[in-house]
Amino acid sequence: MADVVAQLHQAADGPLNTLRARTRPEDCTPGPTFPAARITADADLVVDGLLLDFKSDKHPHRFPKASAWQLLGYLLLDTADHYRIDTVGFYLSRSAVLATWPVEDYLDLLGTCRRDLAALRSVFAELRAGCRADAEPYTPEDEDRVRRLLQNPAPVIEAGHCPTCAQPLPEATRRPRKFCTTRCRSRDQAMRRKGLLPGGPVPALPRPRKERLEPPENAEIVSLTPHLRR
Repeated sequence: MADVVAQLHQAADGPLNTLRARTRPEDCTPGPTFPAARITADADLVVDGLLLDFKSDKHPHRFPKASAWQLLGYLLLDTADHYRIDTVGFYLSRSAVLATWPVEDYLDLLGTCRRDLAALRSVFAELRAGCRADAEPYTPEDEDRVRRLLQNPAPVIEAGHCPTCAQPLPEATRRPRKFCTTRCRSRDQAMRRKGLLPGGPVPALPRPRKERLEPPENAEIVSLTPHLRR
């Protein structure tokens, strides 16, 4: 209980107070949904173009990647640009930290290869259209269609950029650099082995779960535990 009360006090006096001071109530949309996307998803808050997600992580220095991708997913689901999102961010309630980025900087931070938001939303919408992720088992035709769709958001990396993270390459004093860091060099090899970059093997799609066999109603369940005579 003390932890919850402390978070409430920090929300009242911390950076959210500054955000409240410069925002009109009519510019706030709590729990924004995305009906045009035809998918069940609701974010936490949109404030005058700022898409904000609240997190109460106890260890913010180990912020999960899934949270970053989740925020990106909300951004891409607004296909009609209904909320006019130009900034995204997180509010960490336990540490009272409000971290925000312009959309272009956030896409750059995640290494998104397509930086044009409208084009990225279009590719994302096409990937979701007719998606039968819950259909089990899926057919070889379904698998081929998914592979073709996954080729649309394939890396589009210009010359002078790191082929792994798509960031601009730093200036080299001797010979031109291919990767921005040694970490990207090692990641390049691992990602190619997994088929996540051009030139590697075709990535394997997750296989559907095997159908669960239910016993007939008149089945008799016996013990499979062996009993040894003494």
